[in-house]
Amino acid sequence: MKIAQVGDYSVSNWGDQLYPGVSRHLFDTLGLGVEPAYFAPLKGTTAAGEPIHPYADIGSSGARAVLVGGGDLIRFDTRTVALDHMSIPHESRRGRLLRWRADAFARRHLARGPGAWVPTEPWVKDTPTALVSVGIHPIPQGPDVARAFSHVKAAWARTRNGVEHLQGAGVAPERIVLAPDMIFGLRELTQPDAARARGAAVFAERLGVDEPPLLFHAATFHGWPQERVEAALSSLRGMPLAVLSLGAYSGEDRVLAAAARATGVGELIGLATNDITAALAAAGAVFTTSMHAAIVGGSFGTPVFVPGVKKTSEAFAVCPVPPPVQGVEESELAAAVHARLGSRTGHDPRPNAEAVAAAMRTVAERVGLS
Repeated sequence: MKIAQVGDYSVSNWGDQLYPGVSRHLFDTLGLGVEPAYFAPLKGTTAAGEPIHPYADIGSSGARAVLVGGGDLIRFDTRTVALDHMSIPHESRRGRLLRWRADAFARRHLARGPGAWVPTEPWVKDTPTALVSVGIHPIPQGPDVARAFSHVKAAWARTRNGVEHLQGAGVAPERIVLAPDMIFGLRELTQPDAARARGAAVFAERLGVDEPPLLFHAATFHGWPQERVEAALSSLRGMPLAVLSLGAYSGEDRVLAAAARATGVGELIGLATNDITAALAAAGAVFTTSMHAAIVGGSFGTPVFVPGVKKTSEAFAVCPVPPPVQGVEESELAAAVHARLGSRTGHDPRPNAEAVAAAMRTVAERVGLS
């Protein structure tokens, strides 16, 4: 059975690039005989080498259902989405010419409707659409928005406020499923020893070390410009340490690399999707502003430290058994890491993975895939 999966799979962001593999694992787990084709604003390939098609091709896909997700897709800041795909660094997003270029990009590549993944007309005519493990921003009012959401037959929201936003947009409560983010169903979590072994190999190949380091990741759009990153890295001097970039779409790779060079810290920049997962599995500890890095690191039992990012806390609040991440102030970071570096937690990822599989099963049933 052919299906179309719509997302942001080709953007330079590790979390979005995980979704095709995770959804494929869930289809296999549930015994759903589906043949997915992937669609995104830009062409590309998945981590497994499958083609990612532009939106213009979706009408001829022969899909029996359209699954939109996962990812932070139900949003209406279309210009920001365009700038992400243009890989414009967060701190450089100003000026009339750049706004014009972003608007032109949006017209060429993004959905025709109120949001980049919220088209006014159905993705495929006479074909049911479901939202799958999506982040949901506040939804504006208006006839185009109401028409767009009238096509949604099922919606898997990953936060409680997402459910509220959907209901406010007219999606009937019985069509909404509240469940953890799909990434909790990552296949590698069923084979943690293999993932950690690959991560150890990445550290040896890229850093020349055999001691699992603290991986430091922070994004400028979460309030971490280069100066702040450098100060944090300097406070951690003396520990095994490397910066980890999750992609290039907001310029974090350039900021982290520059901060690492300025402080003499190791760099993991430009890793393949599966190698980032393995690095998080094998790390001595992780500091991150990324929800997905916190999910994956914590689910593997790696000590994870987060600087109070609301998106992460809201996602974890939905979990049957949230991974044990630790909030930390910058002034306390070095002491907190020193106390736990190299330890493992006894977290069991299966309850969260089971909740994710149950959500996928419900959504699949509601659009006729089982």
